[in-house]
Amino acid sequence: MNRTDIKQKWQAYVAIVFTTSKSYKIAASLGFLFNFLFKSYILQGFVADDIPYAAIAVRAGLDTALLFAVVHFFIRTYLKVIILNDPLSWQKSLTFLAFLIPIAALTVAGAFGIGQIEMLKFSDVNSLQLINNEGALQFKLSKLNFLLIGLINSHVVFVVWSIIYLFWHQQQNRKKMQQEMHQAQIQQLTNQLNPHFLFNAFNSIRALIYEDRDKAADTVTQLSELFRIHLQAHLKAKSTLEEEWQVSSRYLAIEAIRLEQRLQLNVEIDEQLSAQYLPTLTLLMLVENAVKHGITPNSGHGEINLKASKIDNKRWQLSVGNSVYEISKAAGTQTGLKNIKQRMELMFGQQYVWQQLNTDNYFEVKMELPLA
Repeated sequence: MNRTDIKQKWQAYVAIVFTTSKSYKIAASLGFLFNFLFKSYILQGFVADDIPYAAIAVRAGLDTALLFAVVHFFIRTYLKVIILNDPLSWQKSLTFLAFLIPIAALTVAGAFGIGQIEMLKFSDVNSLQLINNEGALQFKLSKLNFLLIGLINSHVVFVVWSIIYLFWHQQQNRKKMQQEMHQAQIQQLTNQLNPHFLFNAFNSIRALIYEDRDKAADTVTQLSELFRIHLQAHLKAKSTLEEEWQVSSRYLAIEAIRLEQRLQLNVEIDEQLSAQYLPTLTLLMLVENAVKHGITPNSGHGEINLKASKIDNKRWQLSVGNSVYEISKAAGTQTGLKNIKQRMELMFGQQYVWQQLNTDNYFEVKMELPLA
């Protein structure tokens, strides 16, 4: 490993250590306070009555600071780098449990070292003993027993903390995904359905009224259903591929009235994948992007290719591509694609692969996703 690699890894480590959310800081502060009070109470049962509470508080404070430093600088970093980025497996779980053994030993060694400080020698392992209410000696811990109990206790505490942290992190991701979905839904309604898509849809319906009233009525129904799904999108963070295609097909049916033969659609969706999940409105946003930048600018025909296929027993692929014969006059901010990628990362972590193909006359987005 060269100096550049070491520097990059160090920078990544520092970024993880010093990047914390407000909720994490609050939870850590409350945990620190609880642990401090608990250790103070436990210590009072192991030391003589003439030991001042200030000394007990210092010892409890140092022990608590040591515990939270180990958790934050080592265990939390391990979880974020190794556990949270990939699917959890038995091998990874056992490796993590093994990793916690030397961390627990380091914590016990630190606690033993704190007991060697002059003002805190009352809490050294050789001085600890449990005394009952009458002042009679119940038992005295040997150094070996203290180390074994401390090692087991620290390991259990770290495992429990890790489980709580993983659960909390999952809940935060779910909450963030819902917020992202709500923002994406608002942006869809504001920037695309209103006014451009809505204006075009009404014009198409108006023309159909004189040509085919039944088709005009059906188009109104399609438009109404599309808006209903948009307005309810924030209620759930993910939808099945079947649900995604249903709303996308409604959108395409409305656009087909306006674009007529200019829109050529090729759809290949493996029925076995209908129950696979995507962030809600993902497919619709990809299809809208294809129509807006690939079909609408062309005076001639254009095509959209949508395909969902199984790669193997663990992965499947979704691709949406469109022809590009003329440059779109609509400003492309890439915001829609960025939103999709952000929500995919929140939902799948590092388990998905995103590819963009952009040539002179074709644009395609491919996503490899894990099978549920």
